[in-house]
Amino acid sequence: MLKLTGSVPPTLFLRPNTSFFIGIKIVNKHHLSQRNLFYYSPMSKHNGPEQTFGFLTQKPYSPPSWAQHLHPIPSHVFSLAHVPTPIHRWNLPNLPKNVELWIKRDDLSGMQLSGNKVRKLEFLMAEAVAQGADCIITIGGIQSNHCRATAVAAKYLNLDCYLILRTSKILVDNDPGLTGNLLVERLVGAHVDLVSKEEYANTGSEVLTNLLKERLIREGKRPYVIPVGGSNSLGTWGYIEAVREIEEQLHAKGLGYAMNTIKELEFVKEIAAATGIVLDPVYSGKAAFRLLKDMNDNPAMWEGRKVLFIHTGGLLGLYEKTEQITPMMANWRRMDIAESVPRKDGVGKMF
Repeated sequence: MLKLTGSVPPTLFLRPNTSFFIGIKIVNKHHLSQRNLFYYSPMSKHNGPEQTFGFLTQKPYSPPSWAQHLHPIPSHVFSLAHVPTPIHRWNLPNLPKNVELWIKRDDLSGMQLSGNKVRKLEFLMAEAVAQGADCIITIGGIQSNHCRATAVAAKYLNLDCYLILRTSKILVDNDPGLTGNLLVERLVGAHVDLVSKEEYANTGSEVLTNLLKERLIREGKRPYVIPVGGSNSLGTWGYIEAVREIEEQLHAKGLGYAMNTIKELEFVKEIAAATGIVLDPVYSGKAAFRLLKDMNDNPAMWEGRKVLFIHTGGLLGLYEKTEQITPMMANWRRMDIAESVPRKDGVGKMF
């Protein structure tokens, strides 16, 4: 856990190498208000509204002042996301007394619903291009949001993309279909290599990506490998930038990874119905579930506080949970049209 203090008005906590949660503790509640949370310049980045980052451009990178002691510092960054992502009030039901809950919509970062995954890719893709790569390799589960984001980013930069996707032993020899993230990946032309969960566990992601890398090199290609989730020291700079973005906007675990209890999925469904915001089941859904549970279990600790929750995206990951979610959906029926209702010829016909 990296604690960032000093010139940053609130105390910020950043967990490197993961996209699960960035927590923010507001030291002075007056720093957080509707007026100073919104940062209106849609293309501004880094040093205020006068600095602009053109979309799909590569620029030299300068870290925030409070991160300049970290090494190595990336030399360049690609602008792939639509940032700053908005922050707005989130009126969840049954909040403790006087709690103001805000949500940062990293699910709206662009790149075909890529969520916060695009933040890491801004740095990873910059290194790939700097090294002269002509294709990208990455690896993940069959409905990996990171793999889909990588496929889209590669296409934006005119790079080929090769995905190693983990699936069941029963399905590994079959066409993976066009459901959820697979639809986007295959539409943008990504090459898909399937491995079984057993092969993945026995061989390991690093060996698998190296095998594919060696094959592509023999074919005359120049591949760049991105690890699972884009989670390495370089990708972590995406979250340092996210903290800088939040600072500017302020100026002043369940069953396991990608596994959900029925209560968590019911929570995702209830929140969507209550607020119109759809959470993903892997990261944001679990984080919000535990946040609200802690608020209900310890209301006195939360009373009067202002809280910022970061929605990291991942909407298409819900496709993998459709069998579990379907029984929760009762909001449909066959329309009852009585025989006595008069009919009119030519009205409502299908041609």
